[in-house]
Amino acid sequence: MTRVRRMTLQLTPLLDLLLIVIFAQYMEVRIVAKQESDRVAHERESTAVENRELRRQVDEWESQQRSVDREQHQIREQFGEVVRELFRIPEATLNKIVQPRSKNEAGGLSPAEIAELKARFQQLATSNGDQVVDHLLTFQEMRKQFDVWEFYLNEDGSLQILIGPDRRQIKTKEIESPEAFVDVVLQLRNRFPPTKNSVLILCSYGDCQLSHRLSLTRGLPAISSRLRQDGQGTQNFEYALFGYRPQPQFRPAAASKK
Repeated sequence: MTRVRRMTLQLTPLLDLLLIVIFAQYMEVRIVAKQESDRVAHERESTAVENRELRRQVDEWESQQRSVDREQHQIREQFGEVVRELFRIPEATLNKIVQPRSKNEAGGLSPAEIAELKARFQQLATSNGDQVVDHLLTFQEMRKQFDVWEFYLNEDGSLQILIGPDRRQIKTKEIESPEAFVDVVLQLRNRFPPTKNSVLILCSYGDCQLSHRLSLTRGLPAISSRLRQDGQGTQNFEYALFGYRPQPQFRPAAASKK
């Protein structure tokens, strides 16, 4: 008869060992978590210190910037007040300066334009310094959108012209008719293509004969229309006639013959 042997396992020591391993792992996790928590807290504190320092620097910069802004604003107002005095022109003097449009010429101002100009002078003369400076800055920004061509009709009927990005000065032959004026401007357009979508032609004249002046004033509408047609709507050409000037308003330079 075969005898059956029984094996008896003592579970208590194994259970104790398992508890020891689990407890060791638990303690390790706690230590790692504590270290991570301390690291995060340290980084948070460091970040808070950096943020406070940055905030202090920003506050200091803003304070300095406000001081600079106030100083610049004061200078701006003083400058504007000085310029404002230039617009305080007596109406009698303004009437002599502003030239109404004659029946035989395309230049000059219409009655409505004269009234608007006088109102603008009056507005600027009573504006504060900031508003005057804003007006000048607005004009400067608007001028950046134009190619400006400056024409001056000399006493001998020739044109003195300031044109192109490098502001070259050119002197033409005598302008004997509106058609001759148109031809001159077309040649200039080919030599100095506009760099912007809009071109403003500013014209004035000296002690020239009436026939030469009529060639200029009657040629301006024709050339503006012709240039707009050639541009097929992609470029705009406008002109302004400033009237009589004893001499060109731009600095004389060596002129090249056309």
